[in-house]
Amino acid sequence: MRRFLFLFLLFSSTAFSQEPADAIRYSMIEHGGTARSKAIGGAVTALGGDLSAAYINPAGLGLYRTSELIFNPSFNFNFNKIDYLNSSNKEKKSSSDFNNFGAVLPKGGTYNGKWSNFTFAIGMVSPVNFGNKIYLNGTNNQSSFSEKYLEELVKNKVTDPNKAATNFPYGASLAFNTYLIDTLLNPNNTIKGYRSLVPIATGITQENTVTTNGGIRDFFLSGSANYSDKFYFGGTILFSKLSYERSSVFKETDLTKKINNFSSFEAEEYLYTSGVGVGIQLGIIARPIKEYRIGLSYHSPVMYNMIDQYSSKVTTNLEGYMGNGVLKQSSLDLNNGSMGEYQYTFSRPSKVLLGMCYTFGADEDVKKQKGFISADIEYSNYKNARFTTTTNPAYSTGGDYLDEVNTTTQNLYKSGLNARIGGELKFNTLMARAGFNYMTNTFSSTDITNKRMNISSGIGYRNKGYFVDLAYIYQIWNNAYFPYRLEQAYFAPAYLKSGNSNIIFSVGFKF
Repeated sequence: MRRFLFLFLLFSSTAFSQEPADAIRYSMIEHGGTARSKAIGGAVTALGGDLSAAYINPAGLGLYRTSELIFNPSFNFNFNKIDYLNSSNKEKKSSSDFNNFGAVLPKGGTYNGKWSNFTFAIGMVSPVNFGNKIYLNGTNNQSSFSEKYLEELVKNKVTDPNKAATNFPYGASLAFNTYLIDTLLNPNNTIKGYRSLVPIATGITQENTVTTNGGIRDFFLSGSANYSDKFYFGGTILFSKLSYERSSVFKETDLTKKINNFSSFEAEEYLYTSGVGVGIQLGIIARPIKEYRIGLSYHSPVMYNMIDQYSSKVTTNLEGYMGNGVLKQSSLDLNNGSMGEYQYTFSRPSKVLLGMCYTFGADEDVKKQKGFISADIEYSNYKNARFTTTTNPAYSTGGDYLDEVNTTTQNLYKSGLNARIGGELKFNTLMARAGFNYMTNTFSSTDITNKRMNISSGIGYRNKGYFVDLAYIYQIWNNAYFPYRLEQAYFAPAYLKSGNSNIIFSVGFKF
């Protein structure tokens, strides 16, 4: 039906883009680090003597005897298979990163006859790379992406067409102004509701391409103390920088190819999230006998100040409906040419790590050691990931929505128990390494999973004050992705089977 004429007002409002998937994305953090630590599956809680100890268990820095400088470039290759509504597709994406660098500075000597080898470290690690690309398509006759816009209008009880056209510049207003969503009128020409022009019952083809970039970089300042080579204590102050960029294009096309006032529509959404956070890490390693070490580490929540910048665009081809051809509208048209912005805080949940290590041919002189085997158990409380409003009065709204997201996160996810095991064999100046890392399903339901499994291997060379390490990690990851969510209608998940090949190269110098 022909809608009322409306004043084309410029209006800016907030679109809240946070969702439970964001909480788990920023919380399911793997151990980044050196090629050596990655080759043994990240099982270094009790191992020590590696730069990765600074951000896993800083007590392990106490095992250093010489200063060290290390650099770690890395290369990632992602492979995704996506199943959606009985259709399968594959995508690939590669990227490179500077995974880790840092310096370790031990200070020898004896203090009060017991304390020795105070050690300090400074550096950066990239535990997460968000670079990825997925593509899915399928045939759907139960729901449409466009119903998101209907629910937005109904939930907000919008009966004024001027408000429908201007108050939701990142969602329903774009669909309303391009006639994807139109009014339903009473006999007296008052609005009784809204309808989507998408012919769901006769079937539509849905396509979604999502490209993501960014990552997390953690900068650390660490210190450790050695007590009689029996106990090692350490602490780290962590400064974290997060960036996440997401571009999504969702398209629906009529299956019937008949003239029915709908040919296709396309929704484009862009989001850039940045954040700065701080946290602490504390650890201890006990060495009851020289062959065995037991390590315990606590990672506090990391508190981020976050900023979202976002935009949306809708393009429709409704086969000449109401005399129109192809129509386009962007949120920039309704927001003075500016992207939307929202500030909030996010808490990355705490974790506790317990590890054990056995050294073959244990000796204070590392050149005489023959190798080791190390294992870790990690408890991560993913349910406690939380979004909250900022103290900035300009962004104080949205508290109720964030509370709903937090409640959904607690219901949707559970705490995770992750396991790591790895080892090294030494052959004079050469080392051979292997490891395994398993991250359990964080969904509370068994119907969908996001389990991860890493298989790793590597080699190393150490001689005359320098070392070179190479690691290869292959990750298998099962996950679920929802192209859209609805409150009153069925929406289908896409099931992802992902493989990731990660190559890390380390170069280090002792001085």
